[in-house]
Amino acid sequence: MSEAAHQIAVEQQVVDRVYARLEVMREQTRQLNAEGHSRAGSGPVTGLVERDAMVLRAAARLSELDGQEEGIVFGRLDFDDGYTYRIGRLGVRDEDREPLVVDWRAPAAAPFYRATPGEPLGVDRRRIITCEGPRVVDLDDEVLSTKDIDGVVGEGALLTSLTRARGEHMRDIVSTIQREQDEAIRAPAHGVTLITGGPGTGKTQVALHRAAYLLYTDRGRFTDGRVLVVGPSTVFTEYIGRVLPGLGEDSVHLRAIGELFDGVVATRRDPAAVARSKGDLKMVRVLADLAWDTPPSAPDHLRTLTADDLAKARVEIRRRCEATGVTVNGARAEAAKVLSELLGGREVPDTFLNAWWPPMTPQDVLPAQDGQWSVDDVPLLDELAEILGRPPEPTRARPEWQLRELHSGVRLAETFVLSWSLNDGWQLFAPGLAAPMASSGQSIDHNGYWAAQRWAAAIVLREGHQVVSWVDGFDPYGEEGYVPVLAEPLPVTETEEPVDDVYLHVILDEAQDLSPMECRMIARRAAHASMTIVGDLGQATHPLAADSWPELVRRLGKRGARTLDLPTGYRVPQVIADFAARALAPGIAPTRSFRPGGSLEIRRVDDLAEAVARETGTVIAPDHLAAALDAVPVSQVKGLEYDRVVLVEPAEIVTAEPRGMNRLYVALTRAVAELVILHSKPLPARLTRSP
Repeated sequence: MSEAAHQIAVEQQVVDRVYARLEVMREQTRQLNAEGHSRAGSGPVTGLVERDAMVLRAAARLSELDGQEEGIVFGRLDFDDGYTYRIGRLGVRDEDREPLVVDWRAPAAAPFYRATPGEPLGVDRRRIITCEGPRVVDLDDEVLSTKDIDGVVGEGALLTSLTRARGEHMRDIVSTIQREQDEAIRAPAHGVTLITGGPGTGKTQVALHRAAYLLYTDRGRFTDGRVLVVGPSTVFTEYIGRVLPGLGEDSVHLRAIGELFDGVVATRRDPAAVARSKGDLKMVRVLADLAWDTPPSAPDHLRTLTADDLAKARVEIRRRCEATGVTVNGARAEAAKVLSELLGGREVPDTFLNAWWPPMTPQDVLPAQDGQWSVDDVPLLDELAEILGRPPEPTRARPEWQLRELHSGVRLAETFVLSWSLNDGWQLFAPGLAAPMASSGQSIDHNGYWAAQRWAAAIVLREGHQVVSWVDGFDPYGEEGYVPVLAEPLPVTETEEPVDDVYLHVILDEAQDLSPMECRMIARRAAHASMTIVGDLGQATHPLAADSWPELVRRLGKRGARTLDLPTGYRVPQVIADFAARALAPGIAPTRSFRPGGSLEIRRVDDLAEAVARETGTVIAPDHLAAALDAVPVSQVKGLEYDRVVLVEPAEIVTAEPRGMNRLYVALTRAVAELVILHSKPLPARLTRSP
C-alpha cells in the first residue's frame, strides 16, 4: 500500500466514526422532536410553550444535521504539542463530549486558515481532506515547521480547488480559505467592515462565510433572520443561494436589490439616463409631491368648494401634517378638519372623504410601466412607503350577534370560558386557544354548573389566577357559557402595527453600484445594524455610483469603516486578468492573479449570429443583442463566473452607457478558464494598446 493510500485509510476511519456519530445525533434529535409533540397533552397550558420550543429546536437541529452530507470533515491540524484536530463544517462531539470535529468558525480552527511557515501558530502540519460524501478521496499536506513529519502527502490543495469546473451554483470555500480572507471573515461584528478586492479575489464567498461566522459566534443575537445579505440581482442571489445552507446556516435573509420592497420582484434595469434620474436624491421631493397630490379619480367639488378651493385645501393639509410629522395616510382627520373649516363648520360626508382622501399604497402612486417595475423603481416604492405611512386601523367592539355567529376556520378564546359539550361534558377554554384546555367528561352533570364552576376555578387557580365570581358569556364557537371574574384582570393584548424587519447586521455585495436612492433604502434597514460592505470600484457601472468608499459609507448613514483589502485573485487566470486590466479606469490597481493557465482568443467576424452559433460556453452580449443571440445580458453578469465565456461586441458594451468601460471590465473577468471575444466592430482603443 502506498503512503497516500495508507493516510487516506487513516482519515477514512475518522470520517466513518464522525458519520456514525451524526446518525446517533439525528436519532436523538428525532426523539426530542417526538417528545416535544407529546407535551401539553395534560397539565398546565405552559406545556404548549415547552412543546413549541422543543419542536422548533429539534427541527432546526435536524435541518442542520441533514444539510451536512458534503465533505463534513475537510481538514486536520497537527500541533507541536502532540494534539490533533479535525476541522469541518459542523462541530461534532463523541459520546464522552470529546471533540471529533471542530467547527470551522470556532477559535480553535483559526490556525487552519492563518498559520504560515513564517508564523506557524504552533502547527506542524495542515492537511486538506477531500471527500465525496462520506468517502475520503484525496489528501494534501502542508508542513509548517522544520520537523521531520511522517506520512506527508499531496501537492497543492488550493490549485486543485481553483481548477475545478464551475457548477450552476457557487461553492463554499471553507477548506481553502486564505489568510487575508480569514481575517475579513473573522473581523469584529460591530461597526462597518469594508472588504475590497478585484474580480476572483473571493469577496462574495468571504461575505457569505462571514455571515455564517457571525451566526456561529453570536447566535443569540443574529439568529431568526437578523442578518440580511443584499446582492445586485436575482440571478446573482440564485447563484450564491446554496452556500449558506451548505455551511449549516439557513436563517439569513438573502435579497436582491430588486426584492427589498415587499411584494415586488424587479429584474429589469432602466437605461442609464433613466437610472440616473431615478437614483438621484432629488426624487425624494418629487415623490413627496406625488404622494400629497390629488388622486386622479378624486371628486373635484364639494358643495360650495370648487376644484381650486380643494387644491388649496390639500396644500394646507400637507403644510399642517408635515409640520407635525403626520404621514399622508394618517392625514384623513386633518383633511376632514380643514374642509369643515372651509364649509363653515359643517361635517364632511364620509363618502366624499373616502374618494378624496383614500388610503394609498406606493403602487397606487407609482404604478408599474407595462405591468413591470424596474430595479430602479424599487427604492422609489420604498421611499413612498415612508412618505405615505400606514393608514390607521379602525377599532370596533364586536357585537354579541357576531360573537355567536358560526363560521369556518379556527376561533380562539379571548379569556377563560366554561361551557357544556354533549360529548365531553364541561370544558374550559383558555385565552389564545381554540381547543379546550381541560374537560370534565361526564363526571359533572350538565345541570351541575356550581360544581363545574368550582372545578374550573381550581384549574384557573393552577394557572395563576383567582376566580372571584362568574358572569354569562360565550365560548369560541358561540355556545353559551360562563366567564370568570378574576381578582386581577388578564393583561390586555395590545394590537401592534406591523413592523418592518429589524436587522442587526447587513452585508452588501457589489456595493460599488448603489445609487443614492438605493443607499437610502438600505440605510432604513441598517439603521440599528452593523454592516459588511463588499465591492470593487473598478466594477462600478451605475451612473451615480460613489467615486470613493468614504462617500458610499456616508450615503449609508455610517461614519467610518475598517478596511480589509483582498489583493490576490484566485479564480481569473493571469492571462485573462492582464488583458481585462486594460479596461480599468486610471488610478485603480489591477488584481494580482494567483491562477496560471487559461486561454484568450480574439476574433473579428462578419456575422455575429453565425459565429456565436458555432461556439460553446456562456455567451455574454450587450443587452439589446442578448435575446437575439440567446445570450446573458451584460447587465446581469456581475458577481457570476463561468468556465468558458464568449463575449460579443465589446465596442457596443462601452458605448451603451456612461460607465461602459467599467461594464466591459466586469464582462471580461467572468471567465475562469477560457475567454473568446467576437467582434464585428473595432475593439475599444484601450483593449488594443500594449500592456
